[in-house]
Amino acid sequence: MPDILLTNDDGYKSAGFLPLLKELSKDFSIISITPEMEKSWIGKAITTREKLYVKKVKKDGFEIHLLNGTPADCVQIGLYNILKEKPRMVVSGINLGSNVGHARILSSGTVGAAMEASIEKVKSIATSLRIPLEIKKTLDLFDEKNYYFFENAAKITAKLTKILIDKNFDEDTDLISINIPYDATLESDMEITRPFKDPYGQLFYGKGNHFIHRTPRLEFKNLKNGTDLKALSEGKISVTPLNLSFVTDKSLKNCEHDLKMSWYKE
Repeated sequence: MPDILLTNDDGYKSAGFLPLLKELSKDFSIISITPEMEKSWIGKAITTREKLYVKKVKKDGFEIHLLNGTPADCVQIGLYNILKEKPRMVVSGINLGSNVGHARILSSGTVGAAMEASIEKVKSIATSLRIPLEIKKTLDLFDEKNYYFFENAAKITAKLTKILIDKNFDEDTDLISINIPYDATLESDMEITRPFKDPYGQLFYGKGNHFIHRTPRLEFKNLKNGTDLKALSEGKISVTPLNLSFVTDKSLKNCEHDLKMSWYKE
């Protein structure tokens, strides 16, 4: 049984993938399975009307499984069709850009893979690197010569993996999302955070019936203390424990009072 199933949503040629694979392999046995093509912004989608296939490639001495599916598909097929036993942890990333805020978290293929693992009772983390727009415009993040850009983020993720892999998550933590500032190092500060709650704003632009998605820029203003975006703005590594219950005791109590009572009065 390998220690870690490693996946992502950008594919194996992403500059965030191989540095993390190399770093984790120093301390853990790894099996890796990634989407054959980039599958960003796809959340936890599962393929249902298409045949999926796996093929293997070699890169820098590592065997990597490629799947013509989503990140969540990669986790499912990795756990149930490739592995004979479940790994100690699923690690998803390093994403080419941050995954902060509830809207982006729910849209992220990187986080979606970790969510799928959590649903299957496997401890999981998703890791993402914030890349300033001015840098992202000048770098080809699928070019091997730019892999060095992710080396510190890989070291940070590996350190957190070593801390978390043998710890039991509490019952309110289903997975952990890590967001790393682009210039962070192992000496950087770390903060435990919650997702900020702001809308995307407009996502699609076009004329007539034709629309094109444009990723909105993060607005670093009116930031609330304790949020992932605030931590990133201060150059801190953000570690966010996520819960998939989607309900709180307070919301249940309020619905019981406001909705259920009204239902029986009508």
